[in-house]
Amino acid sequence: MNNRKKQRNRRIILIITVAIIVFSSISLIFSRTQWGIERMISDSIAVVEYYVIKKPIEFVSNLFNEYNELKDVYNENKILRAKLAAYASVEVNTDVLSNEIEDLKKITKLDHLPTEYNVKTATVIARDAGSWTNEITIDLGSMAGVSKDMVVVASKGMVGKVTSVTEVSATVQLLTTEKPISDLPVQIINGDQNIYGLLKRYDVESKCYEVTLLSNIDKLEDNAKVITSGLGGDQKAPKGIYIGTFEGLDSSRDGTTKTLKVKPAEDFSDLSYVSVVFRGNVDE
Repeated sequence: MNNRKKQRNRRIILIITVAIIVFSSISLIFSRTQWGIERMISDSIAVVEYYVIKKPIEFVSNLFNEYNELKDVYNENKILRAKLAAYASVEVNTDVLSNEIEDLKKITKLDHLPTEYNVKTATVIARDAGSWTNEITIDLGSMAGVSKDMVVVASKGMVGKVTSVTEVSATVQLLTTEKPISDLPVQIINGDQNIYGLLKRYDVESKCYEVTLLSNIDKLEDNAKVITSGLGGDQKAPKGIYIGTFEGLDSSRDGTTKTLKVKPAEDFSDLSYVSVVFRGNVDE
């Protein structure tokens, strides 16, 4: 009786043990399978989240960062260009001012005028491209004592004569004009000899004045100076104002007329300041 009871108890214990082992194994297998599925699902979700959400956001964010960096570089370059332009402008203005100062120094130290003359310095305020070689406008007029036919000089010599005047400005006909209003009486200093002539025109090709001689001469000294003669009345230029130097001598076919080529003393390409010549004292 007792043996049967013991055997039955052993069977029950064995069944319970086997049941526990089987249940544990099934639970373990199921748990591992579930964990693998969850991991697979989790990994899939992570991949989708990265490529669908995070990656585009990161790409757009990088684009904005690059745009902002490029914008900063552009603004910095813009500022640098502005500074360089300002520096270049200041440098150019400095050069212009330096040139103007040099021109003013030259025009205030005229050494080619006779001592009995005085001058007033004027600024060239207009010079049209269409009449570049013909005339200029200066900022001195009748209120400054300027009148028609007054001679105008630059730092090296005569450049023209006043042809019209307003209260605050005057028009000056240049010696290089294509159509001079009148001939200019001149004097050529040929050593101890004085020769007279008329400045007729300016020759564009040779870049020289053409002077018709009023007296016969066979030879002139090299670089003989040409000045105004002062002949011809008040409407002509006063005597002794420097015009240029002898460059060459041409004769007409019949030999009756000789034309003198005179190289201008002044450079007409850049006239910023000039002086109006007055006889006697001038009230500044």
